[in-house]
Amino acid sequence: MTINIGVAGCLGRMGSELVKKIILNKKTNFSGGFEQANHKDVNKNIGDVLKCESDKKILKNGLDIFNNSDVVIDFTIPQSTKKNIDFARETKTALVIGTTGLDQAMMNLIYKASNTVAILQSTNMSLGVNVLINLVEKTAASLSASNYDIEISETHHKHKIDAPSGTALTLGEHAAKGRKENFHDIKVFDRTKNTFERKKGEIGFSVTRGGEIPGEHTVSFIGNNDRIDFQHKAYSRSIFVSGAIEAARFLVKKEPGLYTMKDMIFF
Repeated sequence: MTINIGVAGCLGRMGSELVKKIILNKKTNFSGGFEQANHKDVNKNIGDVLKCESDKKILKNGLDIFNNSDVVIDFTIPQSTKKNIDFARETKTALVIGTTGLDQAMMNLIYKASNTVAILQSTNMSLGVNVLINLVEKTAASLSASNYDIEISETHHKHKIDAPSGTALTLGEHAAKGRKENFHDIKVFDRTKNTFERKKGEIGFSVTRGGEIPGEHTVSFIGNNDRIDFQHKAYSRSIFVSGAIEAARFLVKKEPGLYTMKDMIFF
């Protein structure tokens, strides 16, 4: 079955790659994309702008794209995602959300909307990263805080504005879940002002920003006599794009509810 996929933020780093991949995929049809109203390329032909095979115009009205799509993929910013959730609820169109930096209020909004719309939300659409998340949770459950400290490091391109990354936070949340701990009680983002040694059970984070690195994440379980590192390196954004398209194909068949990549991979 060919599904109609719309793209929010269709000229962004992820959005533009999604448009191209959707067009080339024989199982998907690009139903259109939209950008912010003040974007310089609004109303232009997206095929001309992105050098791809499409005669669709770049719209500023997201509602039109939702009305003409089976599912919309959103890799934008939290403010835009909030509007797109409203569009999804109004049109009952499935929504894949890959936007990062979402606060608890936004997560509550997503959960509420999922009562009437199928939504898949993930901080990382890579199949490999989601396998890593599953492994980290299981490892944390097996290696106690008394014997192993957990540290998470991540590196991204210089344009990324949220830190730690959504993926790093998700890895930390699942590590805490494996140990049956409240993540917010044991996360440590900054040790520069500390004047005491590391506390048992903490999950520490370190962040690097530079160049054009798509994403690197390492979760370390560090004991007194050994160390276990789980690492994932993305060499291009194509893995996130492919994962998001597979998520859209998965979601379009689902009833209203809130889904994750784990539901898709380990169903």
